[in-house]
Amino acid sequence: MLLDRIAHLLHWLGFAAFLGGAFAQQTFMNASTRGTLHPAVRDAYERISANLVTRVELPALVLQVVSGAWFLFQVPGFMRMGWMHGKLTAVLILLVLSHVEMFNARAVARLRKRKGDAAAAEIAQRKRRHAQLGSVGTLAVVAVLGLVAFGR
Repeated sequence: MLLDRIAHLLHWLGFAAFLGGAFAQQTFMNASTRGTLHPAVRDAYERISANLVTRVELPALVLQVVSGAWFLFQVPGFMRMGWMHGKLTAVLILLVLSHVEMFNARAVARLRKRKGDAAAAEIAQRKRRHAQLGSVGTLAVVAVLGLVAFGR
């Protein structure tokens, strides 16, 4: 019983940390596109975005997956519920998206460090892709919340 409560707490903390990390890293990456920013601030925003997705968003998502696997192990009957399959699909999408965002954000920071403004076109393209990934991630989070709220 206590282990289940701890798993629930970790699941909720992971969800909160994931949402916070995802929102913050998208916000910093978006803010770095403003042409009025000083280059040093822009570069810092790009690095912060890459660090957030790597150090907050992904580990929080992994925590959710581990604690969620614990729930499924404890109550295998969940796997007979259709909404759970939808939720797991959305979580898989989030896992893939977060990894792609991580690679993309780290590439932006790396390009900026190595090539500076000479890589501006490639960086701008990667930032547009990053925003698109964030939009898809938002839809996946809404799907998870909707399936949990209305599927049960």
